[in-house]
Amino acid sequence: MATASASASTPTKLSGQRVVVTGASSGIGAALARELAGRGAEVVLVARTRTALEALSAELPGSSVVVGDLATAAGCAAAAGEILAGGVPEVVVHNAGAGRWLAVDETPEGEAATMMAVPYLAAFELTRALTPAMIARRRGRHVYMTSVSAFLHVPGAAGYSAARWAVRGLAGQVRADLRGTGVGVTLLAPAEVDSPYFDHNPGTRERIPRATVLMGGRASTTTIARLGADAVEAGRRTAILPRQAALVVRTTPPPVLSWLAARTGWRHP
Repeated sequence: MATASASASTPTKLSGQRVVVTGASSGIGAALARELAGRGAEVVLVARTRTALEALSAELPGSSVVVGDLATAAGCAAAAGEILAGGVPEVVVHNAGAGRWLAVDETPEGEAATMMAVPYLAAFELTRALTPAMIARRRGRHVYMTSVSAFLHVPGAAGYSAARWAVRGLAGQVRADLRGTGVGVTLLAPAEVDSPYFDHNPGTRERIPRATVLMGGRASTTTIARLGADAVEAGRRTAILPRQAALVVRTTPPPVLSWLAARTGWRHP
């Protein structure tokens, strides 16, 4: 199973390069934008909320803002057009994500489609729209943000976890498609992160399996951003973050991981 120690491809220079970060208005996305800008990247901030993006952009010299709703194909196409109008990106970080932790029978009609729209379909559509220009230049990197839940089955998070599995699958498929083009792929999979996501989704934190303490506990967004940027610069194929989480996933068979999550996680009433 691929982990943070997985083989690396060609390293990716960030200093002076145009780097797109979706879902950049808060949480891991905002932390990543700050980290990448601190390494000299010219960051393109993408999200729905203009005020939040403009406030962050004011902190980051050389950054720019693209406001768009990535939950629709049309929104992704419009965002991609605006991104390309400013130049072909060197790196695209597909970080935008949404979704509540709900069991399959708790999920309202239609909400699963919303959870799949962002992150999975948004990442697919942006990849489709931006890749031809990257291939024409013979270099670049797509970076897909998933979760450690894409490596096990977490009770009480059917739609959320399935969407993260889909992103993991997409990263592998895009890597296979783009082999030999000069465009690389990195998959980032954080374990528990101390982010505003939990404030916006009350009750979710209580569903995190207790066994996840074995993965190093709750990491800050700045820690995940630093480790994620390291993985991108090193050209890693897959990075499970932090290192303790990577060690657990690498050494524990997937059925055992899922068993631990079931034994120490949410249980249906």
